[in-house]
Amino acid sequence: MLTTLRKFCPLLALIAVTSCGRNSGSSDVPTSKIHGEPIEPTTVAENAPASAEGTSGARKRKHPKPASTQRRMVMAEYVQLTQTNDWTGPMPSGTKGSAADLAKTNLPSVSSAAGLAREVPGYADVSFERLGGFDFVLTQEMADGTGDPMDIERRAKAQIPANISAFDGKRVIIEGYLLPVKMNDSLAVEFLLMRNQSMCCYGVPPKVNEWITVEVSGKGVKPVMDQPIAVAGVLHVSPILENGCLAGIYRLDGEKVFAP
Repeated sequence: MLTTLRKFCPLLALIAVTSCGRNSGSSDVPTSKIHGEPIEPTTVAENAPASAEGTSGARKRKHPKPASTQRRMVMAEYVQLTQTNDWTGPMPSGTKGSAADLAKTNLPSVSSAAGLAREVPGYADVSFERLGGFDFVLTQEMADGTGDPMDIERRAKAQIPANISAFDGKRVIIEGYLLPVKMNDSLAVEFLLMRNQSMCCYGVPPKVNEWITVEVSGKGVKPVMDQPIAVAGVLHVSPILENGCLAGIYRLDGEKVFAP
């Protein structure tokens, strides 16, 4: 056994010296043995951009931006329509026997709730009964963005009546239920103003003309969800596209919020 160790000792010493040389560039015998192979540094291309930390030239992997709440609501509405027995025609709320309409008719809406004081000088009083009072036929191309974006926008805009389009760019005040979308320090800086609480209580998406995307300036508003609020601001009536998909037709620049 002793003879065998003496035979291999020179070979072991040579391996230790070689391993050390790979890391330190010296041929001296290390004070401690190195186990395993050293990790070679990543070769960086000359024109490769540096990372934010400045420690690596590796490119960061870009992840697709997740779909917005509005975009998912449009798709959910389309899925709800395709699951009914008859979805080829328009589906005004309360006129079809679908689960979505059953949920809506069993929920309080702003038209049946006690109204807030909405007489604000300079703002026209507009109701969801009016904004949601027309049939908007949602197609698969609008929901999944498989069609031409310009054609989708044109077809969606063509379904909005002239008396509704007339509110575009006008200051209005409208009552509805709040569903937070973006929060900042426990305050909603972007939210959906909806005709009823079907989305909150049943997870049933309202029709695309029964909710408005509201963006407020400043610190935001308290997310009151169990009772209607009134929001005053500039209304925009036009198809909103997100990656070629329909993501709403109403948007409001919120200026004032009134709660009970």
